[in-house]
Amino acid sequence: MINKLYDNCFTTQWNTSVVKVVEENGMYWHACKDTIFYKEGGGMASDIGMINDHLVQDLKLEDGYMWHLLDEKLEGTVTMSVNLHERFRKCQIHTAQHLISALMQNVYKVKTLAHHVGDEENDVEFDLKDFNEKMAFELQVLCNGLIRDDLAVTIQYPTPSEAKKHVSGKDVNRDDLRVVRIGTLDYNLCGCMHVPSLRYLQMLYISGFEKTTKGYKIRYIVGDQLLDCTSKRYKVLDEVSQTLAVPHLYAVTGVHRVINENRQLNRDVLVWKQKYYEMLAKELIKDHSDVVVHCFDDIDARSLSMMAQYVVKNYHKNVVFAAKIYDNVHIVVASGDTASFDAKEVFAQFAEQYHLKGGGNRAMAQGGGIYKEGMFEEIHQKLAS
Repeated sequence: MINKLYDNCFTTQWNTSVVKVVEENGMYWHACKDTIFYKEGGGMASDIGMINDHLVQDLKLEDGYMWHLLDEKLEGTVTMSVNLHERFRKCQIHTAQHLISALMQNVYKVKTLAHHVGDEENDVEFDLKDFNEKMAFELQVLCNGLIRDDLAVTIQYPTPSEAKKHVSGKDVNRDDLRVVRIGTLDYNLCGCMHVPSLRYLQMLYISGFEKTTKGYKIRYIVGDQLLDCTSKRYKVLDEVSQTLAVPHLYAVTGVHRVINENRQLNRDVLVWKQKYYEMLAKELIKDHSDVVVHCFDDIDARSLSMMAQYVVKNYHKNVVFAAKIYDNVHIVVASGDTASFDAKEVFAQFAEQYHLKGGGNRAMAQGGGIYKEGMFEEIHQKLAS
């Protein structure tokens, strides 16, 4: 269905009349004499806006009409209003895709496979065998050169015979042909909305590329989207720079400094943990003969396991350690070379009683589950008996 009101992206206010209304689940679908609302299609999202101060909840094409879903039934003459900022942003992105695809086809003789629009960046996939930084930079320079040249973006309605002169391999034997042209660079069948000339794209940035199973995906940001994205990223960079107390250009150096300092701190923590284990182990073995039993409330699962290994290795004692970690419990059982003490068997008893998950072998077994009030006392009593 051809709607020539889509030819001018700046037509965002329009008076029309309601011709049909259909109720559905307390909402009302309105068909109007004509519409400026664009429904999602061709890689471009739907317009958002109002009709007589009522938000348009949804759009659909049916029975030759564009239907607008509202929360109230309207009659007679109505005023349509489309969000210009959102539409302009979408038009910039879509026209930019046409520009990129046209240049890639003309320069590298490749086909466009797919186009994806995102909040912060978009991408176009091509059947490229190779793509690199040099090619990405050249593409960006070419795009921005043509934007400065301000090539016209025009909408045409050719006859099938006229379309065949420019388009091959596509069905043009129809009476609803609509073509979007960018100067003499591009001639493309398209039903979407576009900016009227390339200067409205303002500037285009190739933000990256990646290899895909079919070729290469080229990422880009353009126009208002580029300005919004730059503003957001600048704010983040500004916060990082202030936190690190370095200028923007030295932010990476500051980050590396923090990473190196963090690594050194982690190494220091390991050293002090080891000293803590040595000191604590000496205290624990004083009050235990064959089995060292202790319950912690200030240790993580990994440290608990390391502590058990240290006691077994240096004092050859059997160990049962438990730790309450938030609402969970972790239990480690280790054998100090005592033939009668099977760590796997002892842990299995606790696992059955307290519904723990885990396992191990005769030398060491461990696991965890939900902490149960009083379980530490029960563990002490069980081992004492």
